[in-house]
Amino acid sequence: MTGFDLKDGVTRLAADYANAWNSSDMDAMTALYTDDVHWVNIVGMHWRGKAEVDKAHRIFFDIMFKGVPLALEEIESIAALPGGAAVAVIRWSVGAFTTPAGVRVPPSRDRMTLVLVRENGKLLIKHGANIQIDELAQKSDPVTASGSSGP
Repeated sequence: MTGFDLKDGVTRLAADYANAWNSSDMDAMTALYTDDVHWVNIVGMHWRGKAEVDKAHRIFFDIMFKGVPLALEEIESIAALPGGAAVAVIRWSVGAFTTPAGVRVPPSRDRMTLVLVRENGKLLIKHGANIQIDELAQKSDPVTASGSSGP
């Protein structure tokens, strides 16, 4: 595909994702997935196919994420793959929410890894995995922590 800028495509997708999340627009969010998308959520649930991913997101938005703000912190990396696909790592700031079990989760940061493919001139999510960043553990990261002697 000539003239396609991968960084611009990922930036556009991240903005579209944040806009869909922040407006609780599940139709807009679902439009960002391929039909055969896989999604691993923050607590390790694995959903397969657009219908499952859409259903799960709609249910969780209704019971705990509606009105919870999501803000892009950084697109940490973009790696091009053969055939025009890519892997992107995106860091988000997420507002506080209450789980279905009644546990209050404070504001956090998440790191999302997305496998993206090009369809109809834009990037779509083929696979997504979302992980809540453990801020305490980050202090022991042997690659980025200063003065750390390890875990």
